[in-house]
Amino acid sequence: MRQSRSTKRRSECPISFGLDIFGDQWTLLILRDILFYNRVNFKDFAPREHIATNILSERLKKLESMGFITKCRNDKLQNQYIYSPTSKSKDLLPVLLEIMLWGFQYDPDSPVSKVFLERMGRERMTVLREITQAVESGRFAVYRQEEMGISDL
Repeated sequence: MRQSRSTKRRSECPISFGLDIFGDQWTLLILRDILFYNRVNFKDFAPREHIATNILSERLKKLESMGFITKCRNDKLQNQYIYSPTSKSKDLLPVLLEIMLWGFQYDPDSPVSKVFLERMGRERMTVLREITQAVESGRFAVYRQEEMGISDL
């Protein structure tokens, strides 16, 4: 399925196309929160990164308009919305996992345990499968703590 060409593209390069969508400092973090941590409310996105509410609102609208998330009114709190991932955003999971593992490997201040890093080097495909299953089952926070050795969320 071809993407609509409503905005001017720099080139036909698929990396350039991806950067046009995800090249800011917030979009992938919002998707991380939705996919990895099942965050669905406006106030819960990127809590540690302190995203400004106007920027968050703009990014959520962009993600919704591009088909990465859906927005529906919260049944209990009518003045709030619930954001949910679509299959289009779920298709980004392998990309986000690779970025995460790359960050664990090269960030000198990575909070992941050395044991997990060593295991990641030896059993990369198994680790990727485990993390994928943890994300898809809504248990990533538990996996993060128990397997990766990261206790603070």
